[in-house]
Amino acid sequence: MDRLLIRALIGGFVLAFISGRVLVNAAQPAVDHNPPPSGSIQLAQGHPRIFFDRAGLDAWRTRIETSRHGEVVRDVFAQRRRDLSRVRQLADLDLSAPTPADLQAHFRPDESRNILWGLLALDAVLRDDLDQKRMVGRAITNYARLILASRELGGGVIANGRTGENLNRQQRVWENDEFNVGVSWLFGAAGLPIAYDVLHDSMTPEERIIVQRALVAATTGRRPFGSDLPRGRAISNHYGYHGELAVMLAAVEEAPGFDRSAWNRIRQVLRDYLEVGFTPEGDCHEDTYGPNLGLRAGSMGLLVMARRSEDLLRTDHFRNVVRWMAQDSVPFAGGGMVGGASGTQFEYPTSVIVARHVLPDEPAADWLYRLHLGEDSSRMSRNQTMLEFVLFGGDPSGLELDLPVTHFSPRRGKLITRTDFSPDAAVMHFDARPDAWSIGHDTVDRGTFSLLADGRSWTRLISFHHTQRSRDFSLVHVDGLAQGWKAPSVRFLSHQDTPIATGGTADLKYAYDWQWTPPTPWPRETDVFPPPWEHENSDPRTLGWPDDPEWLPRSLRDPGIGYIGSWLWRKPYNPVQHAFRSAILVRGESPYVLIVDDLQKDDASRRYEWLMQIPLDVELQEKNGPDVILRDPNGRRLLVRVLHADGWTEADIEHEQITTDRANKPVFSRRLVLRAQTHRPQFRIMLYPMASDDAKPVTEFDRAQSGTQRCIVNTTSGEDRIDFTDHVDGRTRIRLQRGDEVFELR
Repeated sequence: MDRLLIRALIGGFVLAFISGRVLVNAAQPAVDHNPPPSGSIQLAQGHPRIFFDRAGLDAWRTRIETSRHGEVVRDVFAQRRRDLSRVRQLADLDLSAPTPADLQAHFRPDESRNILWGLLALDAVLRDDLDQKRMVGRAITNYARLILASRELGGGVIANGRTGENLNRQQRVWENDEFNVGVSWLFGAAGLPIAYDVLHDSMTPEERIIVQRALVAATTGRRPFGSDLPRGRAISNHYGYHGELAVMLAAVEEAPGFDRSAWNRIRQVLRDYLEVGFTPEGDCHEDTYGPNLGLRAGSMGLLVMARRSEDLLRTDHFRNVVRWMAQDSVPFAGGGMVGGASGTQFEYPTSVIVARHVLPDEPAADWLYRLHLGEDSSRMSRNQTMLEFVLFGGDPSGLELDLPVTHFSPRRGKLITRTDFSPDAAVMHFDARPDAWSIGHDTVDRGTFSLLADGRSWTRLISFHHTQRSRDFSLVHVDGLAQGWKAPSVRFLSHQDTPIATGGTADLKYAYDWQWTPPTPWPRETDVFPPPWEHENSDPRTLGWPDDPEWLPRSLRDPGIGYIGSWLWRKPYNPVQHAFRSAILVRGESPYVLIVDDLQKDDASRRYEWLMQIPLDVELQEKNGPDVILRDPNGRRLLVRVLHADGWTEADIEHEQITTDRANKPVFSRRLVLRAQTHRPQFRIMLYPMASDDAKPVTEFDRAQSGTQRCIVNTTSGEDRIDFTDHVDGRTRIRLQRGDEVFELR
């Protein structure tokens, strides 16, 4: 062994002994303190074993050779073969006795490299290219030698000077038992075990043993985030984000030293995440973060579990998750998901690919695949999810979507409704968020709404990365103030779903009255804030949680919920007498949306502003009395009509730069502002999508009876009689009648 390596090894052991540091030692057999229930794991014989057996691998080859999806996969492989020299360089090294210099040069976290190993291994299997099989096998074997050499060195300083900084940083991986994204990428993530699995028969016995030992060393004692934590903490996408640990473990489940306790931990983490992080209705508490990030690596781990007699993917619950994803997805190509406060981007379609794979009979899974990846898989572009695409993608069946046009989740506090599922459908999201205490990356938008129609979005949800101001969301402001960050939960009071219309009402008062603890989204138990801050001891049920799952405590100050436990404080922010919002989608040949806001701060005359955030390409075309017409570059229009607003003064478009992004490019906010000067405006706003040549609807008003304003709306759908009735609690009751059909929101 290299003298420098021996000296570093001795130094590392001495330093560990002196400091009393406990290192993860993969050479010692794992003690199974938590054996799995009978039947929870079935040890496959031989390889391949992770996702399929030999027959399954043959079926995969046939699918790639005979499908439209396979044509795209073969193009992917051809592109990746251009990087063969990168793999050959590692394969041709002599790493029989790695030195610290070798570790410094080659042992580092590299997600792209890991994926390349898996893709080139599968490509070699598909084409039965023996030379490429052996080359990739040698490459992963050499990297396995680096893993083992690094482990033998242990932690601590093993190289001096600037050239040793990275190596010393990597060596700290052996000082703890964490399994996070960096650890995963350092140890090869899914790419290394997949390559080992499918190339097993092409590798020499010595190569197999080396890779096997390295995977055991890399996984022994590892504890992914969420291990042994209370189920109520399983909200964060971090639970699912480390599912590749299950892939690594599955490759060596028959090996000496296999750590069954690590397997039990990742099983527990993924099970809790799916069962708690996603409501029984399928909604994710973290919005798009769930399917985008949590179920990116999480889907791989759940597939591993499904092959080992713990199939959570073919359950009614996961089917509901898939159906919610379809409900939340923008219905036109490239639109992603609407999401909400805790995430709107959808970059990694792993969950969509896996859903179609495990639920081939589910129309929502098939529809999602076509929407996000295209009929011929041509929209697939993300390298980070390419392994899943190659392994589990396929030709969609064209199943007709059979979902109801309305989806409501009382636990998530969100109502999604539409006219249909066509690309031109009118779609409304009404987002009340009763679970705001459970998430961290969050914005100020309790009670916001989204509108899509005519193949585009007319509203905009700005990422929490870019703003924490309520003025960048679709809320009513009073004297320039609405809700504060972090905004508390609110109550979703009621919803009604009929063929003619669907709508709901939320009580937003708590989010105006109070602000939860900044500056961090996750205050710790030991944090102390000066008055007027006070402990937030409310029962989640009083803030809108609709039922009593076994993990929900009686107080928001509890270690068993939230990301690090829930230790929220609150202080008065913008106290109001009442703050109700109702949102209604009215269906028909000419669908439209009604937004009714009943917000009153006190009896003084104040400046009230009704804000709707709009996309940056939408311009003001016309402003005439109570009417504002917005227009996009393709001539599509949206009429915003003020049906009622006491003290109405003007409409305006605000456009401002609010921050810069990671590339230092400006980020803008753009909004429609309707202003009123009064003590109680009672905003009643109509949003009416129109083609370039459509006529405006005709609205007439009369007072049907005391306390009721009747609005008669005439469109191509017919005549709608809408009664807005004042109530003693300050909330407007709404009744809509078209012919014999009646909709009431009380």
